Amino acid sequence: MIASALALSLVGLAAASPITERQVTPHYPATEVSKGFHLVVNVTDPSRDFEPSIQNSYIASIHTGAGLALVGNVPSTQNARVFYQNGTSEEKRTGRSNVITDSGTPPFPSGLKLTKDKGSDVSTADLNAGSGSPGVGLAAFPSPYSYLYPETWLACNESLPYYQGQHFIIFKQIPQASADKAPAECVPVRLLPECTELNDLPDGSYSSHEWAIEDRCYKDVKSIKWSEYGP
Repeated sequence: MIASALALSLVGLAAASPITERQVTPHYPATEVSKGFHLVVNVTDPSRDFEPSIQNSYIASIHTGAGLALVGNVPSTQNARVFYQNGTSEEKRTGRSNVITDSGTPPFPSGLKLTKDKGSDVSTADLNAGSGSPGVGLAAFPSPYSYLYPETWLACNESLPYYQGQHFIIFKQIPQASADKAPAECVPVRLLPECTELNDLPDGSYSSHEWAIEDRCYKDVKSIKWSEYGP
């Protein structure tokens, strides 16, 4: 009887195991791979979103001078920037790649650059001519999600002297350890890569796609119900 009871217990456990595994196995949004990507704004605290909402808007540039631009946003892909990660596999592996977009005619590289605000933990994001800041890239395995690091990104409503004080949403970054010190006019966001084609460069370009890295991105960020995954 004892042996029979033990056998029945093991059978019951074996039958229950697959159900238990299905219940606890996490699932994540499907990704594809591409060298080119748009960056899509994901507001991590919807209660702090701007009006109108910036959720699912696209990262673009705000011209501030010759070869100079701040990072802003637009509502659709029409004027959104196409980005690519630039670097060797070793630079990618060690977090020393950078993120670039092509500007001008003939195309030249404009790198995503982080510059510390005076007396603050916050850095302002620029898209100036050049290679940008090393250490900016897409999160790699084992992260279950693909997003632009370093975190935390901020969308800030600021007036720009270049435009006679007109207000724009510009993007900044603050270390996660200091996120609670983010300015009140800023909203914490994640920047998520949405796959798009990386165009061929014309002859005479100053840009090069030789070291563009193929990496994870989402087919359609707007279609993802993030509440189902809790990133």
